[in-house]
Amino acid sequence: MKNPNNKCHSHNSRMEDLIDFLRERDIPESTIEKMKEEKIDASVLMLMTDEQMRDYLPSYGDRLAVMGYCRRHEKEPNSRKSKLFDRLKSKLNKRKKCKHPENITHHQEVNTQRKVRKVELGWMLYDEGKGGFIQVRTKKGGGTRKLSVSKDWKKKDLITEAIRLFFPDGKNAHGNISEFEVDLTNYQEVSLDEDSTVGALYEASKLTIMRFYLSTKKKHDSGGVETQQESNTADHSQENTQDFPSTDSQIDPPLELETLDVIYVGNTGNDLNLGSDDVAQFYPADVTDDSSLAQQSSTIFTGENVEDSNIITIFNGDLSEMGEKSLEDTLPLAQELREPDKKILVVHRSQILSELIEHFTDERLSYTQSEIQVKLLLPNGQYENGYDDGGVLRDCLSEFWHEFYEQCTTGSTFKIPFLRHDYGKKKWQSIGKIISFGWQKQKYLPIKLAPVILEQAALGYVKSDLVDNFLKYVSESDRYTLECCRRDFNSSDQDELLEILDNYSCRRMPNAHNIEQILQELAHKTLIQEPAYVIEQWESVLAPLSKALEEIETVYENLQPTARKIIRSLKFPCTMNAQEKEISKHITTYLRECDGRKQSLFLRFCTGSDLFLGKTVTVDFTHMQGFERRPMAHTCGCYLRVSIHYDSYPDFRCEMNKILESNIWVMDIV
Repeated sequence: MKNPNNKCHSHNSRMEDLIDFLRERDIPESTIEKMKEEKIDASVLMLMTDEQMRDYLPSYGDRLAVMGYCRRHEKEPNSRKSKLFDRLKSKLNKRKKCKHPENITHHQEVNTQRKVRKVELGWMLYDEGKGGFIQVRTKKGGGTRKLSVSKDWKKKDLITEAIRLFFPDGKNAHGNISEFEVDLTNYQEVSLDEDSTVGALYEASKLTIMRFYLSTKKKHDSGGVETQQESNTADHSQENTQDFPSTDSQIDPPLELETLDVIYVGNTGNDLNLGSDDVAQFYPADVTDDSSLAQQSSTIFTGENVEDSNIITIFNGDLSEMGEKSLEDTLPLAQELREPDKKILVVHRSQILSELIEHFTDERLSYTQSEIQVKLLLPNGQYENGYDDGGVLRDCLSEFWHEFYEQCTTGSTFKIPFLRHDYGKKKWQSIGKIISFGWQKQKYLPIKLAPVILEQAALGYVKSDLVDNFLKYVSESDRYTLECCRRDFNSSDQDELLEILDNYSCRRMPNAHNIEQILQELAHKTLIQEPAYVIEQWESVLAPLSKALEEIETVYENLQPTARKIIRSLKFPCTMNAQEKEISKHITTYLRECDGRKQSLFLRFCTGSDLFLGKTVTVDFTHMQGFERRPMAHTCGCYLRVSIHYDSYPDFRCEMNKILESNIWVMDIV
């Protein structure tokens, strides 16, 4: 007879497995309790969409890890049951041993002599924007710390130890410990009694391991917010910029607000997706000493919770309108912060083409003289973690030109711009500035554009072969037909030739004597005459590049990725063990097998650029395995980190292909 409780027992065991996994990921207890109440187990999670899972797991990494866990345990339904049987057997064996008087006495003596207990310590930081405490993750200095403490320790002892762990030397990236109100809570976020000891808490709760949280909340000055005072404004500026994400590279310290030259770049018509909770405070700027700012009636906003971006935005309009408009309606989409000789351009990851063009349309953006960095926004309004030390800018340029080829050009191997009714003189000039900017800052050139177009714009004449450019512009099948006609006109397919020429509005009947002249004329019409308006807008911008583009075919060849170039750019450790040597062979074999498209993706993954810019890619090895194993890259320093735990080359190739073909390019490592 079937036991009706088997199904319920299996469900409970799976739920307990899932809860253990969520706790290992440092998921808040409130979320776990919510999932237990709503009976959200692995089978339910497998049926959820990403949007539904986001209600429980806001972090994309957590959702990805939980889905991987659910898939693994779907294939191993009896894993929990077998563990329970093993655990039951061990307990039975222990009970048998404990029946003997000498074992019972020994067991009691061990419990009596035990002076320490294991505890877990976490850190909860008060978020003014969300109006509550949030758990600080490991990458931001928090996480869960496991340690053994005396059973006699009290609340003050645990607080002292937690401060030592989370605030080394009394401070961390969030500030000095003296700036916070400090308390200690249990796993239910209830403040602990001052006189309770760790041993007493364990005795009362009967838990196998207890978790405590150091809760911190910023102290507030009683003086309030004063406006139009330089010292007060500077203090708030420092407070709002101290949480800028750290990086291995040297970052200039945040500047005080009065030393910054803040200017408005432009608005594409779409508001930045930030609610009123994302901007904690605003301070009217002192515009009495600056007539231009006084005329604009600008208000400077600084937000503590705008993803620690260090970006200052401004609102153009009458201050009296602030009470009538929500912040969603008043915050511009793209803003620029200018330090002395330094500017930060903010663009959405999904709107790089339109927003970067809008930035370079502004005449005040001196892209040839200023140091320009890029800050990317994800579609959900959150800033990417990546700090631009060159890698983010290269990634932004690669994304920009990929979108430009798709939306603004025609052609096969070589492409030419086509006229759009929504692209006028300013926008085409802006695109020309981006070409010049990319070359001057990163030696990046859009090599899918037909070389004759850049030559005509920069030099005023064409040096490359027009017909060769035209044959790479047409489709592969048309190219084959036209090349056959050039070699032997009489044996070529005449009907197909006439159809191709008709598509390009040819007015002459081709024959063996005039086919070369016809191709020359069609090439000039297609590549020079039709995009003449675009070339005219680029002439003044690209003229300074005339010397660099004199041998444009050589430039194109140097920028084109090849397996030989990439392999030569790899830098492996001087000394490698057998496993590391095997993985290094996997990397070089993979690059030799890749086609041109995957070679470009590999370069973009490692350097941020889909072109070969001569960057040295330093290869490092890790010991990650299992679900954590995956290739990682740091584009600013051009580092590639690969695990040594691959069983075979096909295993490595499969994982690398999945990474490169995912089409997800997000800077999630600082």
